[in-house]
Amino acid sequence: MAQLIIGGCGFVGLNIAEALLRRGDDAVLFDANTLNPAARAAFEALPGRFEVIAGDVREPASVASAFAGRDIARAIDGVYYGAAMTSGPVREREMPAQVLQVNLLGLVNVIKAAADAGGVRRIINIGSGSAYGRHRMDGEGALDEATTPSDPESLYGISKLATEAVSRRLAELLAIDIRSVRLAAVYGPWEIDSGARDTLSPLMQAALGAMGGETATLPRHDYQDWVYSRDVATALLALMAASDPGHDLYHIASATPCGVMDWCAALAGQYGDFQYGLAKDGAAATINLHGDRDRRPLSGRRLTADIDHTLPSEPEAAFADFLDWMAQHGAFWDK
Repeated sequence: MAQLIIGGCGFVGLNIAEALLRRGDDAVLFDANTLNPAARAAFEALPGRFEVIAGDVREPASVASAFAGRDIARAIDGVYYGAAMTSGPVREREMPAQVLQVNLLGLVNVIKAAADAGGVRRIINIGSGSAYGRHRMDGEGALDEATTPSDPESLYGISKLATEAVSRRLAELLAIDIRSVRLAAVYGPWEIDSGARDTLSPLMQAALGAMGGETATLPRHDYQDWVYSRDVATALLALMAASDPGHDLYHIASATPCGVMDWCAALAGQYGDFQYGLAKDGAAATINLHGDRDRRPLSGRRLTADIDHTLPSEPEAAFADFLDWMAQHGAFWDK
């Protein structure tokens, strides 16, 4: 069987593809963007097979082509919906229809095409902790899928919350298995400025600064559930493989919080000329932390209880792996 990654040439999609190919599976990457040459070269060295299909999730006929007319002849067994437009105020104001078409209506097109094609065992709708809105900031303790209310303010968060309800309804109507996940803030290999994300993660901003010999100036210390992209991919594959998960919504988050300053310290150990610190005396920060306070963490208890999968709890191991990836691909990625 082959697995289809909608948004396969984007940040999370590339990590899913890499994880599938590393274990020898077939992966079909559907995306409006082309596959980055560095990723292509890396993927060709892995044991699994892959192909890239250019398409637009907003067009039903284009989506249907991902399920038929492929070079990889194996039937699509699982689908990951990772196409997304992250939106700041400018994009929300200028292109609200595009945000909703990609984040919500594109998913509808994929679900319908999968149901029509038949043979798809499960669809995973990749959402975001942004669906919680202000509750991600207010209060104490970790957010829980069952008890924490969702009240998003941004179009991105609103659209992600809507995908969960739409998935739940269409799963019932079309008799197809659909599970949604809410990701914590993701960092790690294969993050790329594809035009679909308004701002790179603070950790990738710092990584690019280290590679470019720049100084990273942070507005404050942060301490959040930053989750490593390769750990996200492993968790998604585990959820796809689980025989009968007990719920249709799961968090994917790091078991141990860390900070961008921790990552900067790791970068300084690898890049001797890299300087970093807090902004002083009203100076402007060079790293955008995406907010003036830390977000509450997402609880991973449900994922552990239902499918016996817990994300790693050692940020230092993720940092070491990321640095190794940068040593292999960073010179190209920084261009």
